[in-house]
Order: sequence, then structure tokens, then C-alpha cells
Amino acid sequence: MLSAPDEPVESGQHYLVITVDGHPPESLEEFAGDIHLTLARDGKDLQIVGSGSLRPDSVRFYQKDFGLHQRDLRVWVITETGDATFGAEPYAAF
Repeated sequence: MLSAPDEPVESGQHYLVITVDGHPPESLEEFAGDIHLTLARDGKDLQIVGSGSLRPDSVRFYQKDFGLHQRDLRVWVITETGDATFGAEPYAAF
């Protein structure tokens, strides 16, 4: 399964997490381990797969491309927002 988006993902942009493994997320703990996410931004859905690592106030999610020998595509930071939803942002460390 390829997880590369059809359109580029822009650094610093906020995406809403719609589902974790097919259901709406309820806690950050659901993002740990190997999972499938549906993200939304500007009316478009983005399907990604990878592995999440729980941090004290967030999850670091390593998006994989299973069509390219599980190569890392990008890293996301997932946080819970104040309105009981979850957001994901591409993580860029320079």
C-alpha cells in the first residue's frame, strides 16, 4: 500500500485527524504503534500509514511508504486540541 499523498504536504500546515484505524480518535494513546490515519485539510482527505511513538503531550508519527521497502516519507507531530479533536502537523527539524 502506498501512502504518498497525491498533492504535496506543506510544512507548518495543520491537518485534522478524522480517523485512527477506521474510527474517530479519543486519546493520544490510540496513535501509538503501527496505525492507519485519515487526515483532512481544505476539504481533502489524506490517507497515511506508519508508526506512532507516544511523547508526554504528543505523538511523533513516522509516515511510511510500504511500496518502497517501508521507507520513511515524513514525520508528523500529533496533538490533542482544546476542542476534543486531534491535529497533525508535518515536523521539520533543520
